Amino acid sequence: MLRTIFTTVAALVFTGMVQAADTVPVVIQQPGTQPQEISNLESPDKCDNCHGGYNQAVEPAYNWRGSMMAHAGRDPIFWATVAIAEQDFDGAGDLCIRCHSTAGWLAGRSTPTDGSGLTEGDSDGVECDYCHKLTNPDDSDPLLKGVTFPPFHAYDAESGEGFYGSGMSSMWGDSDKLGPYSDAEARHQFEQSAFHRSPDFCGTCHDVSNPAVGNLAHNRGTQATAGPVNADDALDGSVDTKAAFNNPPYKYGVVERTFSEYKAGLVSQTLVKDYNTLPADLQGGALEAIYQAATA
Repeated sequence: MLRTIFTTVAALVFTGMVQAADTVPVVIQQPGTQPQEISNLESPDKCDNCHGGYNQAVEPAYNWRGSMMAHAGRDPIFWATVAIAEQDFDGAGDLCIRCHSTAGWLAGRSTPTDGSGLTEGDSDGVECDYCHKLTNPDDSDPLLKGVTFPPFHAYDAESGEGFYGSGMSSMWGDSDKLGPYSDAEARHQFEQSAFHRSPDFCGTCHDVSNPAVGNLAHNRGTQATAGPVNADDALDGSVDTKAAFNNPPYKYGVVERTFSEYKAGLVSQTLVKDYNTLPADLQGGALEAIYQAATA
């Protein structure tokens, strides 16, 4: 049923309205692991064999399948937004697909940039294996380094600051699954990853910047009081002179700033064990549930 709805909406949106790009414009390209640089991610169906079917209240499989991440690639509102973006800037859809259909993008199916090259499985959105292969783009972990090549390293070469946002993922190239624990009992190979205990992990997708706006627009798509952005003001040319390759994504082309707002607030400096020190109006709800689960 969901597939039928998706197909119908896509047909109505795309027919005769969108000029999709067959190649990704230079000004839309971003750092990070590029398409077809790692092997295809494993399907969530394989993860279900062990991570589902035992307790729907807590099991990863059941809860993921009902999440927004699982449906990021089949949301009809998302695809309508992609169609509008493609009308405004031919090729912009690659930026959207990069986060909303991670396996499809990494496999090289984001072109044509209207999403017409994606497969049915790509509609699973942000899949298990994508998150469990993310490494820190700042290249700080001596053992877990993602597959990136110049000029697509997702960090500032001088300061070492990682680029967190807009799906600039630095992907682990081996078969191991990465996660926060060292003592997991798994039927697959795994490695403990400090990145999976950091909010920077979530920043991979949950800060969104438009690289074309950052490179071409007035004030680089930021407030007039924002700091300078290193960019070449050109539509074409080399990627290594574009805004996305010379600045952390929070500095340009503001679209969404969930991660940046978190980092700027006091919550980012508050440990779980300090829950009881929060103001009364912040206690309760999801924060209380997290605290209770962590201290049980």
